Amino acid sequence: MNYEILLCMRNNLQDLTRLVSEADQFMQSHCLSPRTVYCVNLVLEEVLTNIVKYAFDDASAHEIQLILTIKDSEVIVTCEDAGREFDPLAIPSPEARDSILECEVGGLGIHLVRKTVHSMEYFRDRHKNVLIMTIKKAERQHNSDTP
Repeated sequence: MNYEILLCMRNNLQDLTRLVSEADQFMQSHCLSPRTVYCVNLVLEEVLTNIVKYAFDDASAHEIQLILTIKDSEVIVTCEDAGREFDPLAIPSPEARDSILECEVGGLGIHLVRKTVHSMEYFRDRHKNVLIMTIKKAERQHNSDTP
């Protein structure tokens, strides 16, 4: 069975904190392992922080949408924003550079996200950035003292 939630935020760090908390509660309510919750939260914080800080050219409020889908063996995170076109898959990995000083702003966070997720897909749809990331679920460890 799939479980899904749509969460919306404005492009500010206070809304980011609220959204990550709501996503965390949703994952906890569906008994995801602590490792899976950690990985999803890490990805959310990195990606959404980049959107808040760099996607928009003005100080106006802009909506960012997040769809979190829990499936049997994976969690799918879909982020959508109407900011500047930005394909995180086009950013070279840090290993491809001669020095860490050559990293673009946000480049290390993107690298961390790439290392955390199983797959990433980016496309532009109706003037919006759409980033879909799949995270494989980690197994819950069961305590032998519990039934």
